[in-house]
Amino acid sequence: METFDGLVYIKNGRIGSKSEGPDYYLQTWDREYLLKYGDKGPWELDYYLEFFCRKFVEVTGELAEEKNMVKVITAKEICVEHIPKKMDYI
Repeated sequence: METFDGLVYIKNGRIGSKSEGPDYYLQTWDREYLLKYGDKGPWELDYYLEFFCRKFVEVTGELAEEKNMVKVITAKEICVEHIPKKMDYI
């Protein structure tokens, strides 16, 4: 289990049917990760991650095999002014 700090945002526009929902990403200091929390269809919103959109968060989770996707276990909002470097806000 690892901890990632950054900004949660949404990307729309996957190619396919018009009913596909958004993808949730975490922008860290040096890269971005696709976030996945629970099982949902590609057309459904993820209400847990939707709550954290446009907020700085600390995400606890596991890196998936693709190495750019984080399987989210928990997320909590942090109070910072910019995307934190590792442990910048402590």
